[in-house]
Amino acid sequence: MAKKKKEEVVYDSYREKGTRWNQNPIQTYRYMECKECGTYSVCGEDATAVTCSDCVQGMVEPPIITQRRNKEDMKPRGWHFMKEYVDKQGNVFYRGIEQPKLKGTLPETVIQVKVKITKKDKEKYKWLAASKIGGLKKKLKTLRWKKDKRAVERDIKYFTRIVKGRLPKDYLERLYE
Repeated sequence: MAKKKKEEVVYDSYREKGTRWNQNPIQTYRYMECKECGTYSVCGEDATAVTCSDCVQGMVEPPIITQRRNKEDMKPRGWHFMKEYVDKQGNVFYRGIEQPKLKGTLPETVIQVKVKITKKDKEKYKWLAASKIGGLKKKLKTLRWKKDKRAVERDIKYFTRIVKGRLPKDYLERLYE
């Protein structure tokens, strides 16, 4: 008995100059019919069949997205560099190494979070300080006594530092007085 030859299916193809954003407009590209849905896709010169990206996406399962850990359960950055750190369960860590004998003997470590200022906020504070300076300069012209002028000049100097970009630690309290 002779073996039957496998029939080769020939899919329709054509050539076209590059028209898409990532294709060279001088070069010609070969397009071939998708074996699943029939849309045309770019393929190589020696390809015999093509499956388009939409059909491949339908064949493959969607990725499994797991929820991230809760921020409350996580330890703060750099906890293993701290000389002594006590987590919420009472576990004591000395330079990142757990000390089981000390569990529950020390109070929980309180982490102070530094307030970070965005560029937008910093620019806003500069504008507010500049407007304050304008008002203070008008006020300075009307003042009569030297003691009153000193206080206003001190405030002008303070807000001038803010306008230059050097924000002192107490800038928020003084800005909204």
